Amino acid sequence: MSLSQSRIDGLRKSGHFNFIFSLSALIGCTILILTGCRSIQPEESSFEGNSIEPYQNFLTAIEYPEVDEAAFQSAQEALSNRPLTVSEYEQLKFQELSLEEAIRLAMTNSKVISKIGGQVISAPNAAMSVYDPAVQESSPLGGVEGALSAFDARWDTAFNFNRSESKFNNRFFGGGADSLITNASNFNSAITKRTAFGGTYGIRNTINYNRNNSPVNRFASTYDMIVQAEFRQSVLRGAGTMVNQVAGPNSTPGLYNGVLIARINQDITLADFETAIRDLVRAVENNYWELYYSYRNLDNLMRAREAARVVWEKRELRKKIDRPDDEAQARQQYFSFQGRVENALAGNQLNAGVYGSERELRRLCGLNAADGTILRPSTEPVIAKQEYDWDELQIGAMEKRVELRRQQWTIKQRELEFLAAKNLNRWQLDFVANYGWKGFGDNLAGSRSRPEGSALSDLSTGDLDDWNMGFEFGGPIGKRQTHLAVKNAELQLAKARAVLREQQRQVVLNLNGAFTEVDRAYAGIRTNYNARVAIFDELRPKKRRFDLGAGDDDIFFLLDAQQRAANTESAFVRAIVDYNLALVNMTYESGGLLERYGIQLAEGPWSEDAYVNAETRGLSYSGQ
Repeated sequence: MSLSQSRIDGLRKSGHFNFIFSLSALIGCTILILTGCRSIQPEESSFEGNSIEPYQNFLTAIEYPEVDEAAFQSAQEALSNRPLTVSEYEQLKFQELSLEEAIRLAMTNSKVISKIGGQVISAPNAAMSVYDPAVQESSPLGGVEGALSAFDARWDTAFNFNRSESKFNNRFFGGGADSLITNASNFNSAITKRTAFGGTYGIRNTINYNRNNSPVNRFASTYDMIVQAEFRQSVLRGAGTMVNQVAGPNSTPGLYNGVLIARINQDITLADFETAIRDLVRAVENNYWELYYSYRNLDNLMRAREAARVVWEKRELRKKIDRPDDEAQARQQYFSFQGRVENALAGNQLNAGVYGSERELRRLCGLNAADGTILRPSTEPVIAKQEYDWDELQIGAMEKRVELRRQQWTIKQRELEFLAAKNLNRWQLDFVANYGWKGFGDNLAGSRSRPEGSALSDLSTGDLDDWNMGFEFGGPIGKRQTHLAVKNAELQLAKARAVLREQQRQVVLNLNGAFTEVDRAYAGIRTNYNARVAIFDELRPKKRRFDLGAGDDDIFFLLDAQQRAANTESAFVRAIVDYNLALVNMTYESGGLLERYGIQLAEGPWSEDAYVNAETRGLSYSGQ
């Protein structure tokens, strides 16, 4: 179906042809764009005879990031010598290490603070490090400086050019012209500053340039210049230094990030850091005494193995004469002690052994897993009875436990948030005022000799000025969100106080248990010492009769006494170590562990300008 030429000419003259053509072109472009955005779908094809394995290997291959030189050097530093084995224990070189030296190494080398078990691999983001206080302080969102930045002066500037061409059917709208060509530009520059009391003030400079061909214009081009001073002060919601320092300016109910909250968050971070340091010191000392026990237990089992070997060798000489079962029994006891020696040295699922305890101590102290030597404790444990005053312990724990101090900071934070929430629950009422000076001229700064020839000169006369003053009021009807924020802040405060009371109760309960454990552990030393004396009083005559050949029929009782003597000796050493662990736990529960070793948290050195500034302010505060 087609149109006749006359019909086409008629449509063209009437303007409908252009409309139809434009509409057709628009539809065609739309279809082209839509189809162009779709991907070309290939025809279904078969992969028979072609292998897709190379593509699968490429798509499913695990990629590794490029390692820079620093990361490569860090990995090289973490490498160690070959691990220790049971057979080379006698050839190892021992490195004596005191308890104080172990704690010093841990404090020096622990950039990332270790815990028992090494959780930094499975949860690296949860690991505490020496950088955490500085990370919190330098946070642009949660740090003190980040919160103070909300009150920084702000400078905003914009410079725009514009050209427009228009035609008018009515000359009235064109300012007496059929068409209007306009060249315009706009320059805005403003400096604003927030105050801690809830106000904002600033100054703004605006320059508007306009040039057009309207025949009714007085000048071919004009400049309008405005200098305006503004001030806005909150009267109800957001008024006062407290709400602005707690919630910050332009705050949202429930989200508080003012400078006071940032400072409390910094104190909480420092408390967490102190907790991690204290737990590290406790872990080092606990592991140190466990390594001490492992060595003493190993020495005891090696002596028992040697005693069993002597008995076995003596019965070996007579097994062909009489009682071969005695030789087998002595041989069994020897290899039983041999297995216990190997487990006490290398460790197993039930105990860490010397190697395992030494490796854990190396990890806590920040040392390599193996360096050709083996650490051996040189500090002797405490065996003297320690006396404590219960009332003094309770009071000291309430003052020194860092967990209680941290929770007290949390309560202070909740109290401030509650006060801020009540302030934000008010209606918004602002006092606003501004005053401006205006200037008008054909030029911006030149032609001052003729009237209105310079906008800058006209501005300086002060003939054109305006001002505005009033109040702005508003807010959501019902204030549902702010009411919820107040209720939530009140509940958060009640919860924080309840948590503190429960923490205090738990501290006393744990201190009670530690107090009892010290007494029990010391009693265990005395009990196991008496048992040790008794078993050796039994073992000596049995061994004497066996050496003289008078107790050949009592070999069973001799071997049994030797085994019980080894167990009693291990129990005695275990009791001594348990007593020292109980003393550590007592100091830990009373909050004096860091004080015991003279460990204090302090800031690093400041810059020289900071010291000069502090000295200057100190002199001004003292009135000098």
